[in-house]
Amino acid sequence: MSFKILVVDDEKDLRDLICYFLKRENFTVETAENGKDAFNKIKEGRPDLVISDIRMPDWDGFELLSNVSRLENQFVPVLFISGYVGGDEAELKKNPHCMGFISKPISKTKLIEIVKEAQAKQTISPLNWQPDHE
Repeated sequence: MSFKILVVDDEKDLRDLICYFLKRENFTVETAENGKDAFNKIKEGRPDLVISDIRMPDWDGFELLSNVSRLENQFVPVLFISGYVGGDEAELKKNPHCMGFISKPISKTKLIEIVKEAQAKQTISPLNWQPDHE
């Protein structure tokens, strides 16, 4: 069974770069340009992990995480990638769906390490998976 990742970012070049890194590691990758589009894709076919920017038009990361949290019978972990550091991360970390942050510019090594960690945890216990990575 493949590990399905949804990459959400309004910057096409960064979205494409993240997808390239993930596909080289044989992950199944889908993309969205904003939180609203991402949420619709999550409802259609639940990804195993969402990697999302925070600051985007048409639902930012806060709105996306809030709506993901309301989904019944689904736990969808969200990893945030952002160049924006403004103290709002503390609010996002309170949500159990938030598995942490990677700052821009992204490190391929760090990204792959965190994704593989999320994959391993979900393989062991997909329904009770809880993040411990920050």
